[in-house]
Amino acid sequence: MNFVVLYCIRNQYEMIEEYIFKHSPCDYSKVDILIYDDDSSEEQIQKLKDLVSKYKNIEWINENQESKPNPVLSSFQIADDYLSKVNKNVDWILFFENDVFAFQNNFWDVLNENLKENKFLEQVGFIGFSSYQNYTQGIKRTNGSPTIGRGCILDEILNTPHSGWYKDLPNEWYNVDYFVVEVPNWQSVCVNRKLFRENIEIDFDHEHRLLSVDSASHQFMIKGFYNIVLPKLSVYHDSGELKKDIKLSIDSNYSRSNSSHEVFKKTWGWSWGYRNQNLRQEFNMNFNLYTDSIQSKMFNMKVSDGPKRIEDFE
Repeated sequence: MNFVVLYCIRNQYEMIEEYIFKHSPCDYSKVDILIYDDDSSEEQIQKLKDLVSKYKNIEWINENQESKPNPVLSSFQIADDYLSKVNKNVDWILFFENDVFAFQNNFWDVLNENLKENKFLEQVGFIGFSSYQNYTQGIKRTNGSPTIGRGCILDEILNTPHSGWYKDLPNEWYNVDYFVVEVPNWQSVCVNRKLFRENIEIDFDHEHRLLSVDSASHQFMIKGFYNIVLPKLSVYHDSGELKKDIKLSIDSNYSRSNSSHEVFKKTWGWSWGYRNQNLRQEFNMNFNLYTDSIQSKMFNMKVSDGPKRIEDFE
């Protein structure tokens, strides 16, 4: 496989066996799993050590290191450093939130086949997937599901039924092998190691998780690299259906940061999210920042234009 799996976890190591291994149709023993611990308790650290001892394909990559702000992007960087240190020759890091797992039994093989595409390695920073939220219904399109990505600047993406997400799209969007997005659904994203290392500056003012991948996606685009999704490759993101019966330590503020929206606006010149009724005007006011960029071209496209490939931007 030309990728490794990465999880960034705080205090919920029960999810590995009781949720991911138990419910995913994929065989996780076939992939290498890296874990970045984000300042867990001593009791949870012991659970992590037990997992590492039990499973030969699980590695704790930041042992004896202090966790950093902006934990998701920091986990990408530490994973890349670790892979270089151990001479693991893979080009991609497949990141999952701990309540996300691969949702089709051939996921590893199909992803690996897609990663053989040279233009992806040379031109794509992030790759995302179709994220489903109803485990019982499986891979079935319903209202609001799957959510494939997040968007603000593509015309019509802020309108209902999309409301800032690549969801409830016309049928043609789901029938292509890939298309360009503003931001993949960040809970599951494949990271181009080389392009991340060479082009992404981690903003530690994004202290927590919110909008960190969104900002990095814009860094890729402003430097001429694309973010894409593979709509026919599916993951599952649990909203409580499966994990409700697992005894977990819950920190409702963990994925949130009161300052993330302010940091994003300071960096990119406009307020993120469909609730911002002036978003397109704010982007226009800062258009000089985006001259000849992927963002400027995306801004002049519409959802109703259909899915776009890399060559449509060139």
